Amino acid sequence: MIQITNLTKKYGEKVGNFDINLSLKEGETLGIVGPNGAGKTTLIRQLLGFIHSTSGNITINGFDPWKKREEIMKFTGYVAGEISLYDTFTGLQYLKLVAKLKPETEWDFVEKLIKHFEIDVTKKIKKMSKGMKQKIAVIAAVMNKPRFLVLDEPTSGLDPVMQDRFNELIFKLKKEHKTTIIICSHIFEEVIKLSSHIGFIKEGKLIEQYEVEDKDIEKLNQKFQSIFGKADAL
Repeated sequence: MIQITNLTKKYGEKVGNFDINLSLKEGETLGIVGPNGAGKTTLIRQLLGFIHSTSGNITINGFDPWKKREEIMKFTGYVAGEISLYDTFTGLQYLKLVAKLKPETEWDFVEKLIKHFEIDVTKKIKKMSKGMKQKIAVIAAVMNKPRFLVLDEPTSGLDPVMQDRFNELIFKLKKEHKTTIIICSHIFEEVIKLSSHIGFIKEGKLIEQYEVEDKDIEKLNQKFQSIFGKADAL
């Protein structure tokens, strides 16, 4: 589903991405882990065709995201690290607008998502809390049951109950629709719980990518510390 070869986006000596190689099959989830400024968001922006790489190649389901961004967006969902919604809309108005841009969306599924996250969509977005806005962003991203889903700090602002609801949704998409997912989060436990693979990024380089064989948080956190040092441990 995803193939990245010798990918570089250079902003400075140690700023950007450098010679990244990774692959992900349909239905797999890659958790990207690393400290602030490591290059996680830069990688996401290249995957979605928002910025052009300095060198290297990316294909998503056979498409080059820079050349075929519109084709990729037809089967992709995205939750940005810094969400930006139309404040003057109600939650319902915003979701209906997004649904028009995703013709394959089944509105019955959207209504199930609204109920799942227990959100009052009649409120104006500008009057919503951060957590409520995050729920709207998540619903907008998954309403078309995407084949490819990119999540940048997806549970920011959600309480523990809603974090669990979010996890349930991700597992459902993986099981029923074989959604391929890339997730960045500072909540290490969340990344481990949802991911089949982990990629460690430091100073723009993919230090290691490996398959998650167990969910031993302490063991995996020790692995993180061995790569980034104790000061950066989550």
